[in-house]
Amino acid sequence: MAYKTPTVPTIPNPIFVDAAIAEIQTQLGTVSWLTHAFGRSYIKKEMRSGNETIVPMVYKGQAEYLPVQFNDNLQAQSFFEVGTQTLNGEYDTNGINFYDVPVSLIVWANLKKIDGAKGNSYYFAEELKRDVRQALRDSTFVESRLVVDSISEDVDAIFSEYTFTQITYQFFTYPYVAFKFDMTLTIQEVCP
Repeated sequence: MAYKTPTVPTIPNPIFVDAAIAEIQTQLGTVSWLTHAFGRSYIKKEMRSGNETIVPMVYKGQAEYLPVQFNDNLQAQSFFEVGTQTLNGEYDTNGINFYDVPVSLIVWANLKKIDGAKGNSYYFAEELKRDVRQALRDSTFVESRLVVDSISEDVDAIFSEYTFTQITYQFFTYPYVAFKFDMTLTIQEVCP
């Protein structure tokens, strides 16, 4: 898989959190400007130029990961961060149980690649957030429910889990935009 033209990996027969994320990924595929809707990311450490770097990566199969932080070859991309799964209420061995899972959707885009004329006139991040909100509203979950808790454009907060070199800071200013949807998934535990 080339860095310039990455393929979005998908999980065959996803369950639980991965199933909900796969459904959201499908809906995000309806957003015309979002060219690469990646799934669940994992924090990975790697050595770059002799320094330890912490980056978000998605599993692409065959024991390999794909970094998803910034890729100026792409028009726009997104990926998910998944928090701790917490039981919602008391565990019922004979009934239905629900888990709350904090999930964040991070979107990074190049405004010039999406619409150069518009991007030269104004910073249209709110239009992009609107499109993502609509895709999230259009998701029809089978065994889960999604609530958007907040939306942030503070790039320092959005990418606080990761390490960046001076060169990557160029991706924090125009024509680039980043925003993060912090959400809560409530997922029904399905017994096999």
